[in-house]
Amino acid sequence: MKRMWNVAALGAVVIIGLGTFAIDSKASTAEWVLDVKTNESVWENQKIQAFYETEDEVQERFEITRSGSEVTTHLNYVEEALKQRERVNPTMRKFYRQMTNLSFTQSLRTKEEYVGIGQKGNDEIILFRTEGNDIATTTFPSNVSGAVEVMEGNWHGIFVQDGRVHLIYRDGYDRQAATKIAVFDEGAVEITLEEISIEDGFISSVVGTSRFYDENRMTIAADNRFLPVRLGTYETITEDGQTYTNETERPGVYAYDTEEKRVVELKAEGDMWDATVYEDQLIALREDGTEFVVDLKTGKQSTRQVIDGSVGTTWYVDNQLYHIRPTKEGAVIDVYQDGKAISSAVVKATNDAAKALVSNTKYYLQ
Repeated sequence: MKRMWNVAALGAVVIIGLGTFAIDSKASTAEWVLDVKTNESVWENQKIQAFYETEDEVQERFEITRSGSEVTTHLNYVEEALKQRERVNPTMRKFYRQMTNLSFTQSLRTKEEYVGIGQKGNDEIILFRTEGNDIATTTFPSNVSGAVEVMEGNWHGIFVQDGRVHLIYRDGYDRQAATKIAVFDEGAVEITLEEISIEDGFISSVVGTSRFYDENRMTIAADNRFLPVRLGTYETITEDGQTYTNETERPGVYAYDTEEKRVVELKAEGDMWDATVYEDQLIALREDGTEFVVDLKTGKQSTRQVIDGSVGTTWYVDNQLYHIRPTKEGAVIDVYQDGKAISSAVVKATNDAAKALVSNTKYYLQ
């Protein structure tokens, strides 16, 4: 079993330095295949990553599709770069390059576009969006009112409201820090600052935004009233006569209400297993196999039964839930959407070399 928040950071792109590995990446002879049982259209662009592990160390890694498998354990620099190029379209490569040239970046995906923001030294804030096949940028120099405070703050996520990018950040340190929102007017090149009142806490992150590039980012509708967020809180710890303040995550599911400009609790501490945001819905899987669903435009809440029996490894792609269960031959993967099963597939070890690895292999959706 694996507990995880399906956050974008899990799909972070790591750039490998120049140089090659001495190990032959094709040394393993293990072979696998993805056998789709129902609704093949669900799997057109999906791949399974298989990791063979011993003592918590990955020994072999495979990429599995309907046509077979490929060893990806020790790709050299050129192979890694070529695979990355295959995954990312030209427009998104431009978007990624923009992110790598800036610091403290935050980005998100709406139904219409990708949006990002970053900092160039202490001189400029750069806001950038996909626009057709190109990237449109707007620069907010340090002499714009509010820019210096924003650049000196701790950034925790962005969202789009009324066509404008909003950045949530903290101004100050520890309990004295204020949680604020910077609203960017690209046409006028102006920044408006607003403060959010949160009792003994702060917004630590906005669900769906990331500091990293990820081609499988959650799709979030612009102009949702409720913005799913994670809250941090402070605790005072005394050790060896010394007292200091520590930051920790506050349990529960929360949202920033953009109309009332306050943080609301959607659900108290519970047994959340995995979660996603898709357009105007927050969908959270619980340990009992039910999904907790919040309409982010109205705040209406509902639950539905999805998985019967124990919950294994899960992964959300948009509003589809992939449930992976290991078997003696490999794994069974069931796909659910809107609470209903829509597809099923099996990962199979197809030769003796792969069958010898099955007992210590874990499977994830790429």
